[in-house]
Amino acid sequence: MSLDTLERIYRTPGPLQVERLNKGVNASVFRTLARSMDLSVKILAESLGLSERTIRYRINRAPSGKKRAHVHVGYLTGDETERSYRAYMVFRRAKEVLGNAMNAREWMQTEQRALGDKTPLSMLVRDVGAGTVLNLLGAIEDGGYL
Repeated sequence: MSLDTLERIYRTPGPLQVERLNKGVNASVFRTLARSMDLSVKILAESLGLSERTIRYRINRAPSGKKRAHVHVGYLTGDETERSYRAYMVFRRAKEVLGNAMNAREWMQTEQRALGDKTPLSMLVRDVGAGTVLNLLGAIEDGGYL
């Protein structure tokens, strides 16, 4: 599974984006995202405030089309999808600003003074934290130093 699903959501207009996030995505996208960020599923799940056990369960379940508590087996919930998308969006922006995936991976796991000596990855647990990281990337891009 590639990150094309999250990229399509990224390119979707606002109201449709919310609708798509609410529907959830195939859980294997989470594993692919973790790998692209050079993280374990455990570290990414913890960074996003998600249960590693639940995410692993979803990843290991083949999509069968059967519904369980309004969630397709093998798919992330809307909340899990939104949090995964949050990480994708920040990592995507870090790659743009810092030039490549390797620089972005390193930066995401390095404490930043402008973030109160926290790593950008640790800020992704909340939407406001992701916004702060995106603002910092904008300042870096503009040549500012925070």
